[in-house]
Amino acid sequence: MLILNGGGLDTLYQVRDKYPHYASNLGRLGRPRHAGRIRETMDAGFPTAFDNDAFSDWNLKLFVTMIGRIEEALWGRALTLSERTATMMTHFVHEGDGNGLGSEAWHPNLLFVTVPDVPFDARGTARRFCEWATLLSHLPLAFCVQDGAEKVGIPWDWPNLRALFMAGSTKYKLSQEMADICREGKRRGLHIHGGRVNTLNRIRHMIRLECVDSIDGSGFDRWRDTYIGGGLEFVNHELLDAAAQGGLAVIE
Repeated sequence: MLILNGGGLDTLYQVRDKYPHYASNLGRLGRPRHAGRIRETMDAGFPTAFDNDAFSDWNLKLFVTMIGRIEEALWGRALTLSERTATMMTHFVHEGDGNGLGSEAWHPNLLFVTVPDVPFDARGTARRFCEWATLLSHLPLAFCVQDGAEKVGIPWDWPNLRALFMAGSTKYKLSQEMADICREGKRRGLHIHGGRVNTLNRIRHMIRLECVDSIDGSGFDRWRDTYIGGGLEFVNHELLDAAAQGGLAVIE
């Protein structure tokens, strides 16, 4: 399981050099306010995903700018509107696989881009997804699972949906409903990401679900020097412990 850190490339290098034994558990979570050197980060071997900052500091201009930077990292330039929507046309008109300009050009270390959402509101998030996903479906998308998602539904068949982002309230994030949705997502081959994971008990919960691929937490970003090393070590040891107990397969 990865800890996706909000630091820039220089910070990730420093952490990797300081904790080389846990380098395989380290990745980057880019945000609209901090999304520079994207191609360099992925080329350096860091699995990279992108949040939208809807929970803390939504900014439309910065989000759109970030999408342009991701496109430049993948295609060398910002795409046109017709290029961004080509995936949808391929999928719905020609009954293709939905790849369009997408997966063939995606970097192997690009995990997902989180579609704008409405925190704690599954219905509002579904509406927001419909507003944005058409323009973003040339990228590997993450859908935010919010309180009430089981009733509202998950867009399982959307072109290039590649991840579920465990959002919502703390109570909902720890609920059986969230666990069931994420396990179904894993069964369908999606990447599962846990947001706002800032304690060792929360990390242990995520690992015990046996479907979570990555996590992030503001504590690892704000107090990186204090917590990131311990967090990486804890993740590594918990994974090994779970595997030893027969709950998880050890991945070399």
